[in-house]
Amino acid sequence: IRRAPHEFKIGCLEDIKALFPGDRNPFYAGFGNRDTDEFSYLKVGIPRGKIFIINPKGEIVVNRRHDTKSYLSLHSLVHGMFPTMLHCEQEDFNSWNYWKIPPPVID
Repeated sequence: IRRAPHEFKIGCLEDIKALFPGDRNPFYAGFGNRDTDEFSYLKVGIPRGKIFIINPKGEIVVNRRHDTKSYLSLHSLVHGMFPTMLHCEQEDFNSWNYWKIPPPVID
């Protein structure tokens, strides 16, 4: 048995990426618990500074730096790193109006 989990992960991530236009990367950040996760995320274009590896002590290591982050300190970075997305939808085409079953016609 060949122990190379990153090869499988890279393949899966590349398959997902192929569903999007070539000039778009659907991956913004990555979380993992092994060095191979970091390698996989780099391979699909996630920036090194947005790859978070949780070590066996539960510390979050970013960019292989030893200044580890805790979950609490990561929480303070969330709004800066993952900006809020304004979401607007047209009423005519939201899920409720588009997929709802029309009422029956009563004569």
